[in-house]
Amino acid sequence: MARFIKIKRRENRFILFWKEELPAVMITAHKQLLYAFVIFVVAGIIGAVSVAYDDTFVRLILSDGYVNMTLENIKKGNPTEVYSSSGEMDMFFMITLNNIMVSIRVFVLGVMASLGTGLMLFYNAVMVGTFMMFFYQESQLSQALPVIMLHGTIELTSIVIAAAAGFIMGNSILFPGTYSRLASFKMGAIKGLKIVMGLVPFFYSRWLYRIIYNPLCIYALEYQGCHHWALRISYDLLFYHLSNSVKTQWKNLNL
Repeated sequence: MARFIKIKRRENRFILFWKEELPAVMITAHKQLLYAFVIFVVAGIIGAVSVAYDDTFVRLILSDGYVNMTLENIKKGNPTEVYSSSGEMDMFFMITLNNIMVSIRVFVLGVMASLGTGLMLFYNAVMVGTFMMFFYQESQLSQALPVIMLHGTIELTSIVIAAAAGFIMGNSILFPGTYSRLASFKMGAIKGLKIVMGLVPFFYSRWLYRIIYNPLCIYALEYQGCHHWALRISYDLLFYHLSNSVKTQWKNLNL
């Protein structure tokens, strides 16, 4: 009986995290999310403009090997062949692992008083802007963008959210308030870690896409329409309940 109660409490704790704790932390992270988003957009624009005015910039950021490989794939008529050259399961694990590692690095570097998180976020955004402008200059953006964003939408969103978590941890060191710097850091690290844990559904959403959405694409929708509906269904599954929980927490704070 005691074992059953213990298991039940663990289940309740798991539900409590997603239903109350994570929304409550996200309510307090609005500014950090805005900072992360602004840095990402500005850095992405800088990357795109740099490529437009300097042909060598793309090779500096993406490397000669990647640029030459992509140019060869463009000549073959398949600019995104790099995404389909590996097996489906290999590509799934590679992308998932990359998403996890990049997001964790962005968060952990917040321990450097937010500077490390900001630089890591800036670099990744410059890379994205460079990447997009490179395909635009080769007149392949319209063909490559749907394939790229199929993988990149989740990854880029995760990076921005992880950066907000890193800023929370870093700002807790810079601005401890009435707490000691160590106590403030511990609280900030816990808040940031909760946000990163909330990214777990993002990391494995690619697996859900393969299992759920691909059959829908085959039987119901054309290629581009499929991605539109996949994005909509992802929003419903991942954010609908979370947004309702946030609204509830916000109302409770205003009471």
